[in-house]
Amino acid sequence: MKSLPRLVKDPQRISEKTEASESNPIVWMLLVPAWIYIFIALFRFGPIDQFFAFPFYEGAGKWYGESNVLLFRTILHKGGKIFPVIAGVGSLVLLLCSYLSLGKTLKPYRKQFTYVIVAIVTCALSVVGAKALSSSPCPWSLEIFGGNPEGAGRCFPAGQASSGFALFALFFAFLSLKFSKSPLGSAGRSLACGLILGGVVVLGLILGIGRQAQGAHFISHTVATMFFDWSICAFLYFLFFQPRVFIKKPTVVLSAGSFALAAVVYLAFFLNLPFFSKVFSALHFSFQDLTLIFALAVVLLCIMFIGVRILYFRWIMKAGILLFSLLASGALYFNYEFGTIINTEMMNNAFATDTAEASELISFSSVAEITFLTLPGLFACLFIKVKRQSWLNWLGQISLALIVGLMMLYANFQGISSLIRTEPVTRNLIAPANVLSSTYKALVKESSPSAPRVREVIDPQPSLGETHNSKKGMLFVVVVGETVRLANWGLAGYERQTTPELKARNVYAFKKTISCGTSTDISLPCMFSRVGRRNYDRDRILREESLLPVLKRAGMNVYWVDNQSGSKGVSDGIAELPIDKKSVASLCRSGRCFDEALLAGLDISKILKPGEDTVIFMHQLGNHGPAYSKRYPKTFEKYTPVCEDEQLQKCSRQSIINAYDNSVLYTDHFLAGVIDWLKGMKGMDTGLLYVSDHGENLGENNLYLHGAPEFMAPSVQKEVPMILWLSNSLEERLKLDTTCFRKVLDKEASHDNLYSSLLGLLDVKSTTYDKSLDFTSQCRKED
Repeated sequence: MKSLPRLVKDPQRISEKTEASESNPIVWMLLVPAWIYIFIALFRFGPIDQFFAFPFYEGAGKWYGESNVLLFRTILHKGGKIFPVIAGVGSLVLLLCSYLSLGKTLKPYRKQFTYVIVAIVTCALSVVGAKALSSSPCPWSLEIFGGNPEGAGRCFPAGQASSGFALFALFFAFLSLKFSKSPLGSAGRSLACGLILGGVVVLGLILGIGRQAQGAHFISHTVATMFFDWSICAFLYFLFFQPRVFIKKPTVVLSAGSFALAAVVYLAFFLNLPFFSKVFSALHFSFQDLTLIFALAVVLLCIMFIGVRILYFRWIMKAGILLFSLLASGALYFNYEFGTIINTEMMNNAFATDTAEASELISFSSVAEITFLTLPGLFACLFIKVKRQSWLNWLGQISLALIVGLMMLYANFQGISSLIRTEPVTRNLIAPANVLSSTYKALVKESSPSAPRVREVIDPQPSLGETHNSKKGMLFVVVVGETVRLANWGLAGYERQTTPELKARNVYAFKKTISCGTSTDISLPCMFSRVGRRNYDRDRILREESLLPVLKRAGMNVYWVDNQSGSKGVSDGIAELPIDKKSVASLCRSGRCFDEALLAGLDISKILKPGEDTVIFMHQLGNHGPAYSKRYPKTFEKYTPVCEDEQLQKCSRQSIINAYDNSVLYTDHFLAGVIDWLKGMKGMDTGLLYVSDHGENLGENNLYLHGAPEFMAPSVQKEVPMILWLSNSLEERLKLDTTCFRKVLDKEASHDNLYSSLLGLLDVKSTTYDKSLDFTSQCRKED
């Protein structure tokens, strides 16, 4: 009789089983929940919180929960606190009974009783301590809900919700029971754990929502508290029952599909917080809008799953997830800190940023926060083992995601398309797609304005007008301001007089000027181009020469001096004058110079010649943020306290405004100094034109800095100051009717006026001149 063949187990199954046994439970049970809690604590959920808070708000500072005292205050608020007390005291009684002869059957569970007591007490004390350190306001203290924000804070995490979530200790206590010792058996223990876990979650949510109905907490406070208490109970669980997991490598084994799904949940729902915040802010709490949000979430999840899963090989998928997480983390950080919208213009700004500017945006804190956000992606690459996959499974998962995504999109297409049309900025908030697409467009489709190129000559034969026949030379200074907004300009009616020196010099101040863009990279090439914003064509602007070569070709001496990040191609073909930092060492520090160095650091005797006509273009450092307090000497710190942190979110809005206004005061002083210098130029007709390149947000609607897309940019980023000063002799030379011109100042001007107005002021004849855009043309007397 032949012996039966021995059954050989599949080595692949053995390998996978061995790998699965190596998985460390600390990852999913402690590290992930703790990361989620810290994420919620660090980042703002305002629009999402308000979305869920408004259904409970009745207006005039009143909340729905205040009308039913019995339910919300007596039963839920006061009564809810009894649950952890019962569990803690009950565990203490059982622990004491286990030492009595009648309680011998309780002896094996002493560790569980001790654990429950310690866990509940630790949760309570930790929540109290966290609330004492928190600056998060309660809904009822916010102006939007009729509250007073003065002294608001100490509302995070949610103490009442913790009364329910602290009972996670009971779940972990049951989880610690061994099969052999448990009287319930395997199935019974699993059922008990499931019921306890579900009950605790429901109880915590009910207690949390009860306080939300009273205006005491936001939904994010409740959710964060759930992960907070879970993390504490999980940590103590491992400390009590499985201490060896702390020294075990935090390895996790997942199938390729599960790995991709976990990564996509992290990318889509955490790192895309700005996208969902914008979506929630555009909608209202209703069944229809909740359905739309769910559909958007599913569609985004499916799209990202396909994008990650299509990377077939495991190491490529890991590398892709790490890259995606890094890009999306950076986008989230800058959106949270400054309200930055990642689009092509913003990426052009980023690539044009010099080392000094970048160093002010990158700090230890910013690196730490971006690193924290990227941790899950980094962990996935280093510690998650991805099982091999068959190409059929790979194809099936992609197909399923495609089908589900298309079905959800088809079913909700009208709502989704309507939302994107009304809120087009949402397209620039989906990370990392926004970073990847904007980078591609900036590097491939659009070139940097500073990139070397042969410019098209727009007028081969410009000439000087008849006024240049005078033996007197002309010296005209054009100052390009940086990030000065009209709203904080004293001459424009700002409540603070931030331009006292200019006011004393009787300059011509335009009432309002609209910038060509919201960033230097856009505005600077545009404002000295004949194209302008009215017919904006970036390719044409970068292809054609600027105003400066036209002036030079006409016979004027033209110079560019820069205290910023360069001329963005405006000064191509023009002599650039360096600032002699050694001669003005007191004005320069840490690689930056105060703007007075633009004049004090030049050897003017080498460029000014009697009887010749000269134009000097000065590019200020101005009010470039976020380090406003570093833009002026301390002697100009009139308004205090000032924000000295580059992370503006950490400063009060008033301290940010104070620092910004001080830097405007310094710009006022610098411009007044240039005017006084021009006044002293005997034997020359002199003049100065100052205009800022763009404005700035100082925290309005949680927006900071500049660079917002044109279609959604607030007025403070587009409305800028512009002034003109002319010596009496230059006014006579131009035959300018000053009474007429002062009436022109009340009309709205724009960067589009600069090109032709400078041609008119400098009396340069060119075929590119447009009289309708010259703001002096109607006030110059013709012979």
